[in-house]
Amino acid sequence: MTNASSSRVRRLVVVLAALAASMAFIVSAAAARELFFEETAEAFWAVPHQCADGSTVQGTLLVSSTRDFNAPDTDDPDPTARVQFLAVCPGGFSFSWGAPTAPATITSAENLKSVHTVGGGTARDNLGGTHTVTFDVTWTGVGPIETTVNVPGSKRKERAATATGQVTFDGAVLVDGPNNHPTRPAPFIRVDTEK
Repeated sequence: MTNASSSRVRRLVVVLAALAASMAFIVSAAAARELFFEETAEAFWAVPHQCADGSTVQGTLLVSSTRDFNAPDTDDPDPTARVQFLAVCPGGFSFSWGAPTAPATITSAENLKSVHTVGGGTARDNLGGTHTVTFDVTWTGVGPIETTVNVPGSKRKERAATATGQVTFDGAVLVDGPNNHPTRPAPFIRVDTEK
């Protein structure tokens, strides 16, 4: 074998070794990808709101609980709930407030059977005020679980639910009972996972 041939063989071996090493790195990186988990339960209530002109309109109250984490964790260390309200009065004047990340304790059953969320926090309104909000809501899954595969490694499981609970705003009870909004989506429990 000539020196030129031997040199080409050595270069080919080096290139193949580098290719094999990079493939091993890609495979091990793919195997080490973490699983992302997010659970959401959501429900709407109709809440009467008295406007500045003395009229009463139907406001909309949302409670949405969220817990999420990346594997190898198995639970969210800081679960939250989003609680928000909107009422539109005559003349287009609106009153709204929201607590987008209120601390919560969230207890869930497997297979989207139930979620219980309790907690509270500070809500800010569109007029610059702050308010104390508390919530204690339970979702109960009903019907079958619907599974959707978005892309390989990304999946959603969702189940229709009923929701009942109590929400207070500055100590006054806004709702105390089942969700009752006539035009908003029905309550649900949903889990999204992604690799």
